[in-house]
Amino acid sequence: MAEINTNIILDGITLALRKAFPDSMITSNEVKQGLNVPAFIVRMVSFQTQAHPMQRHKNLPRFDIIYFPKAEREECYSVSDKLCKLLEVIALPSGDKVRGVDMSSEITDDALHFFISYNHFVYAPYYDTTMYELKIKQGEANEG
Repeated sequence: MAEINTNIILDGITLALRKAFPDSMITSNEVKQGLNVPAFIVRMVSFQTQAHPMQRHKNLPRFDIIYFPKAEREECYSVSDKLCKLLEVIALPSGDKVRGVDMSSEITDDALHFFISYNHFVYAPYYDTTMYELKIKQGEANEG
Protein backbone atom coordinates (compact mmCIF):
# COMPACT_ATOMS: atom_id res chain seq x y z
CA MET A 1 0.00 0.00 0.00
CA ALA A 2 1.36 3.40 -0.97
CA GLU A 3 1.37 6.45 1.24
CA ILE A 4 -2.03 8.12 1.50
CA ASN A 5 -2.40 11.82 2.22
CA THR A 6 -5.00 14.52 1.72
CA ASN A 7 -3.69 15.66 -1.68
CA ILE A 8 -3.75 12.10 -3.01
CA ILE A 9 -7.34 11.66 -1.81
CA LEU A 10 -8.26 14.98 -3.44
CA ASP A 11 -6.74 13.68 -6.69
CA GLY A 12 -8.78 10.48 -6.38
CA ILE A 13 -12.01 12.46 -5.93
CA THR A 14 -11.35 14.71 -8.91
CA LEU A 15 -10.36 11.74 -11.11
CA ALA A 16 -13.64 9.98 -10.27
CA LEU A 17 -15.61 13.17 -11.00
CA ARG A 18 -13.83 13.74 -14.34
CA LYS A 19 -14.63 10.20 -15.44
CA ALA A 20 -18.32 10.40 -14.45
CA PHE A 21 -18.94 14.02 -15.49
CA PRO A 22 -16.66 14.66 -18.50
CA ASP A 23 -18.55 17.79 -19.60
CA SER A 24 -18.30 19.51 -16.21
CA MET A 25 -15.65 21.91 -14.99
CA ILE A 26 -13.87 20.33 -11.99
CA THR A 27 -11.44 22.23 -9.77
CA SER A 28 -10.10 22.32 -6.25
CA ASN A 29 -9.12 25.97 -6.49
CA GLU A 30 -11.23 28.99 -5.68
CA VAL A 31 -13.03 30.42 -8.69
CA LYS A 32 -13.46 34.17 -8.34
CA GLN A 33 -15.44 34.69 -11.54
CA GLY A 34 -16.35 33.00 -14.76
CA LEU A 35 -17.52 29.66 -13.43
CA ASN A 36 -18.83 27.61 -16.35
CA VAL A 37 -21.71 25.41 -15.23
CA PRO A 38 -22.15 22.56 -14.68
CA ALA A 39 -19.16 22.66 -12.35
CA PHE A 40 -17.67 21.00 -9.28
CA ILE A 41 -15.40 22.56 -6.68
CA VAL A 42 -13.77 20.09 -4.29
CA ARG A 43 -12.52 21.41 -0.95
CA MET A 44 -11.32 19.93 2.30
CA VAL A 45 -13.46 21.52 5.01
CA SER A 46 -12.02 19.87 8.13
CA PHE A 47 -9.21 17.63 9.25
CA GLN A 48 -8.67 15.75 12.47
CA THR A 49 -6.02 13.29 13.53
CA GLN A 50 -6.11 10.73 16.32
CA ALA A 51 -3.04 9.04 17.79
CA HIS A 52 -3.17 5.23 17.89
CA PRO A 53 -0.81 2.57 19.23
CA MET A 54 2.10 1.26 17.18
CA GLN A 55 3.15 4.66 15.80
CA ARG A 56 -0.02 5.15 13.77
CA HIS A 57 -2.36 8.08 13.41
CA LYS A 58 -5.89 7.98 12.06
CA ASN A 59 -6.46 10.95 9.78
CA LEU A 60 -10.03 12.14 9.33
CA PRO A 61 -10.24 14.56 6.37
CA ARG A 62 -13.74 15.76 5.42
CA PHE A 63 -14.46 17.08 1.94
CA ASP A 64 -17.18 19.30 0.51
CA ILE A 65 -17.90 18.64 -3.16
CA ILE A 66 -19.88 21.64 -4.36
CA TYR A 67 -21.92 21.19 -7.51
CA PHE A 68 -23.26 24.13 -9.50
CA PRO A 69 -26.03 22.85 -11.80
CA LYS A 70 -26.79 23.99 -15.30
CA ALA A 71 -30.54 23.71 -14.74
CA GLU A 72 -32.67 23.81 -11.61
CA ARG A 73 -32.45 22.30 -8.14
CA GLU A 74 -33.85 19.00 -9.39
CA GLU A 75 -30.53 18.38 -11.14
CA CYS A 76 -28.83 18.58 -7.73
CA TYR A 77 -31.01 15.73 -6.43
CA SER A 78 -29.91 13.32 -9.15
CA VAL A 79 -26.25 14.37 -8.84
CA SER A 80 -26.40 13.77 -5.07
CA ASP A 81 -27.67 10.24 -5.67
CA LYS A 82 -24.95 9.61 -8.26
CA LEU A 83 -22.19 10.95 -5.97
CA CYS A 84 -23.22 8.52 -3.19
CA LYS A 85 -22.42 5.58 -5.44
CA LEU A 86 -19.52 7.15 -7.32
CA LEU A 87 -17.53 8.30 -4.28
CA GLU A 88 -18.25 5.43 -1.89
CA VAL A 89 -14.95 3.79 -2.93
CA ILE A 90 -12.45 5.80 -4.96
CA ALA A 91 -9.27 4.69 -6.69
CA LEU A 92 -6.23 6.78 -5.86
CA PRO A 93 -3.55 7.59 -8.47
CA SER A 94 -1.36 4.89 -6.88
CA GLY A 95 -4.03 2.25 -7.54
CA ASP A 96 -5.00 1.94 -3.85
CA LYS A 97 -8.65 2.32 -2.94
CA VAL A 98 -10.19 4.19 -0.05
CA ARG A 99 -13.77 4.10 1.23
CA GLY A 100 -15.81 7.22 1.87
CA VAL A 101 -17.93 7.43 5.02
CA ASP A 102 -20.34 9.85 6.71
CA MET A 103 -21.91 11.03 3.45
CA SER A 104 -24.48 13.81 3.55
CA SER A 105 -25.71 16.51 1.22
CA GLU A 106 -27.60 19.77 1.32
CA ILE A 107 -28.61 22.40 -1.17
CA THR A 108 -27.70 25.98 -0.34
CA ASP A 109 -28.23 28.91 -2.70
CA ASP A 110 -29.07 26.50 -5.56
CA ALA A 111 -25.73 24.66 -5.20
CA LEU A 112 -25.34 21.10 -3.95
CA HIS A 113 -22.91 20.53 -1.07
CA PHE A 114 -21.98 16.86 -0.85
CA PHE A 115 -19.95 16.02 2.26
CA ILE A 116 -17.81 12.89 2.62
CA SER A 117 -14.92 11.72 4.81
CA TYR A 118 -12.06 9.46 3.79
CA ASN A 119 -10.63 8.23 7.09
CA HIS A 120 -7.30 6.42 6.86
CA PHE A 121 -4.31 5.38 8.94
CA VAL A 122 -0.80 6.72 8.46
CA TYR A 123 2.48 5.64 9.97
CA ALA A 124 3.85 8.31 12.30
CA PRO A 125 7.33 7.28 13.47
CA TYR A 126 8.24 8.31 16.97
CA TYR A 127 11.39 10.35 17.18
CA ASP A 128 13.04 10.33 20.57
CA THR A 129 14.67 13.74 21.03
CA THR A 130 15.78 13.13 24.60
CA MET A 131 19.36 12.07 23.81
CA TYR A 132 19.80 14.79 21.19
CA GLU A 133 18.57 17.48 23.60
CA LEU A 134 20.93 16.16 26.29
CA LYS A 135 23.87 16.37 23.87
CA ILE A 136 22.93 19.95 22.95
CA LYS A 137 22.99 20.93 26.61
CA GLN A 138 26.41 19.30 26.98
CA GLY A 139 27.71 20.90 23.75
CA GLU A 140 28.29 17.54 22.08
CA ALA A 141 25.65 17.71 19.37
CA ASN A 142 26.93 17.56 15.84
CA GLU A 143 24.73 19.94 13.88
CA GLY A 144 25.21 19.89 10.18
